[in-house]
Amino acid sequence: MRPALLSRTIHTWLGLIVGIPLVLWTLSGFYMVVVDLDFIHGDPLVRNVRVPFEAKPPPVSFAAVANRFEGVTQVSLRALPGVIAPVYEVTTRTGKALVDSTTGQVLSPLPKDAVSNLAREYYAGAGKLTTLTLIERDAPLEIQTRPLPIWRGDFDDWSETSLYIDPDTGVLVTRRHRFWRWFDFLWMFHIMDFDTRTDMNNALLRTATAAGVVAVLSGGWLLYFSFRRKTPVRRPNSSIGTL
Repeated sequence: MRPALLSRTIHTWLGLIVGIPLVLWTLSGFYMVVVDLDFIHGDPLVRNVRVPFEAKPPPVSFAAVANRFEGVTQVSLRALPGVIAPVYEVTTRTGKALVDSTTGQVLSPLPKDAVSNLAREYYAGAGKLTTLTLIERDAPLEIQTRPLPIWRGDFDDWSETSLYIDPDTGVLVTRRHRFWRWFDFLWMFHIMDFDTRTDMNNALLRTATAAGVVAVLSGGWLLYFSFRRKTPVRRPNSSIGTL
């Protein structure tokens, strides 16, 4: 096969194969560039819930709280949204727990009504809390890296907002919404990881990238043959001499 025909054949077939990934890369990359990342993170959907509290010593001391747990690594006093008195957050080698600083009562794991109030405190939108579910296993893909159990609160706004709250500490772990889910869906195509959507060095992406590079090189090769000056063909003299 002549070099010019070979370059055209390679470029044509690779263009057909790589064309679909190129379109997906372009569309997904456009969405990621155009939409503000803070908006994707859901920052406008939650409040800054830093609740101030008085610095005076609480009725229950740090030492009294620490002595109630084994393997304590840290004890901190913090405010909990919707709760007037501050709470102790006790960190041990096995996890975290909240303790009421006025009564010494262990609050963790938080009951459903307390988590419901927290979800409303965290939420900054106009929707209403419709469902509150404790996820203990089979976590949805959108929180696959988060430890379980975890509370999920769904709101009926247009963004389909979901807030995820730690059942032991009441901390807002993360938030998800319609535009984040679109971003995650397009991210799956962008990195071509259709399983976990986290592997940016998978075999399919490397193969598609290598094929794209070869397609570009074959296009340059084809361009060379397209613009190469052709040697003019000399026609024989058709004049007839006279005798």
